[in-house]
Amino acid sequence: MQVKCTSCGASQNISQAQNCDFCGNLIELESAKNNYQSFLNGESGNLMSMAETAIEATNWEEALQFFNQVLTKDISNSDAWLGKGIAIVYTSKIGELKINEAIAYWKNALKHAPNQEAMGKRVAKEINQVVDKFYPSLENHFIQYKDLDNSYQELVSKFVTLEAAQDYAVQLDPSNVTYLKTGYNLCKRVINIPKSHAMADYGGAMAGALIGGLQGNKYTQRDAISKGRKATALKDLINQAAQLVYPLEEKYINKIKKLNPSEKTVSSREIFVNSKEGKEFEIKQVTANEGAIAGLKLRWNNTSNTMKAVIIILAILYVIFVATASSK
Repeated sequence: MQVKCTSCGASQNISQAQNCDFCGNLIELESAKNNYQSFLNGESGNLMSMAETAIEATNWEEALQFFNQVLTKDISNSDAWLGKGIAIVYTSKIGELKINEAIAYWKNALKHAPNQEAMGKRVAKEINQVVDKFYPSLENHFIQYKDLDNSYQELVSKFVTLEAAQDYAVQLDPSNVTYLKTGYNLCKRVINIPKSHAMADYGGAMAGALIGGLQGNKYTQRDAISKGRKATALKDLINQAAQLVYPLEEKYINKIKKLNPSEKTVSSREIFVNSKEGKEFEIKQVTANEGAIAGLKLRWNNTSNTMKAVIIILAILYVIFVATASSK
C-alpha cells in the first residue's frame, strides 16, 4: 500500500504500521494512506506523481522539469524542493557540480516543511544516498583521465565540493553514524584508490624497463623508464593533493568516535606520515620550501640510530683511508 509519512512526507510502500524509513517516526497506516491520497488529489499531485515516475526511470532531467513546474504553482512545496535538490546533483556535469545549488534547495525543503525535524532526517538520508551513488562518477572520471596533468587535483577538488553535501547531511542528523561512515569511507577511497593506480603504473613501468634491459631493447627500456618517472610524479601529486582530504577524514573519525568509541577507524594521515613514502614526501616538501640543508637535516633525523652508527663508522674509515693515502 502506497502511503505518505505524516511527519516527513516521504512516500513508501508498506502493508502495516511501522516506523518511517526516513525520519523514524511511527507511520499510522490509515492516516498515512489518507495523506498520500490528499497528495495525489492536490493541485500538484499529478506533476509530483510524474516526477516520481521519472525518478524510478532514472530520468533526472525530466524529473527536474516536473519539480520546477510544481514550484511554479506552489513555491512552498517541500517535496518538490527536496526532489529538485536531488535531481540537480544527478544532472550535474563532472566539471560543474551543482552542490551549492542543491544545498540551497534542501534548505528550502526544511524551511517549508510542517515538521522540520522529521524533514531534516529525511533530507539527510536522501543526501547520503545521493553522495554515495554519485561519487563513483568522480572516481571513474579520474581513472579514465589519470594520465593527464592535474587529474588527481581535479578529483580532490570535485570530491571536496561533493563532500559539502555529506557534511550538510551530518549537520541535519548528527546522531546517525551511518552518514559519518559514508563520509569516512569516501575519504578513504579518494585517498587510496588513486594511489593504487599510481603504484600499479609504476610497477608496470619498472617491469617494462627490466624486460627491455634483458632483451637489449633500448627503446622499450627508455619508454618504460619515462613512464616510471611519470608514475612517480603522479604519486607525488597524489600525496600533495591528499593533504586536503586528510582533515575531512579526521573530522568524520572524531565524530564517529564520539558516537561510538568502539568503532574501528584508521587515520590515513597517520599511516602515510609513518610510512617510508610519507617520510620521503616530507623530505621533498622541506627541501623545496626550506632548502637542501633543511632537507638533509630532516633525512638525518629520520634515519635509525643503527644506520647513523654505520654511516659515522664509514665516514671515519673514509677519513682514515684518505689520510693514509695522502701520507704515502
